[in-house]
Amino acid sequence: MYLIATNNGLYKLDKELEKLTEGYEVNDAILPYICSSEKGVISKNNEAIINEGCWRLWEYDNTIYASIEGPKIYEIRDRKVKEILNLTKEAEKLGWEFPYGPAHITDFALFKDYIVATVEEGNLLVGKSMSELKPIDFFADMHNLLVSGENLLIATANGIYKTKDMKSFNKVTSGYAHGLEDLGRIVVAHIMSQEPLIISRDNGISWDKVSVKLPRPTFGVTAIAKKDERKVIYSTTAVYEVDIIEQKPIELVKEIPITRRVIKV
Repeated sequence: MYLIATNNGLYKLDKELEKLTEGYEVNDAILPYICSSEKGVISKNNEAIINEGCWRLWEYDNTIYASIEGPKIYEIRDRKVKEILNLTKEAEKLGWEFPYGPAHITDFALFKDYIVATVEEGNLLVGKSMSELKPIDFFADMHNLLVSGENLLIATANGIYKTKDMKSFNKVTSGYAHGLEDLGRIVVAHIMSQEPLIISRDNGISWDKVSVKLPRPTFGVTAIAKKDERKVIYSTTAVYEVDIIEQKPIELVKEIPITRRVIKV
């Protein structure tokens, strides 16, 4: 089953597409919590949990963390909410910018005993815990993270970067990159193109194009989620199942509001 966060509500995709909410933009969801830049964090029953713009939810160690514009991070545990990190002063000092409001954290990952987080647009954050995240020197318009083998991959507005030590960063492919998915032996990413899917068979070191034309992803769209070791679910304005090996798409849903994120449940 998949949840599809869109600019007009949250959908569930199982055997059929089901609309769960509508009337507002959804960026992410870990049910019963829904993350919206318009409404903040709300429950599926429309109960307000956090009344500030939300951009990402991440579950770690039986706790849900909400990325709130600022950037700030709130902890949600047993329905109790607590602010655990506030980087608004760092954002001002270091020149973090986002054209539609305050800077925010877009993704989280565990890498070599550290929590890593991406800022759109700002510095990479690293820390031993969520409350200890601090900026390091790497600065970019960052969207998503993926650990692949010894490498941490970072999808940014000007390409995908890899690092093994969070000191040296190498750009491995160009393009406006957003989604990153690990299928096992293959890493799949997407860039802003009519043939958006690219793949790597060596943990993100080299990349090849998948020759499949799909509805072009736009800004802020994380369009892919893993189906199995050779397929992804791809959603922008329509939903497809794409066989990466056969380079074959199957249309599942003809029309959907512009996708913000595809979430495998």
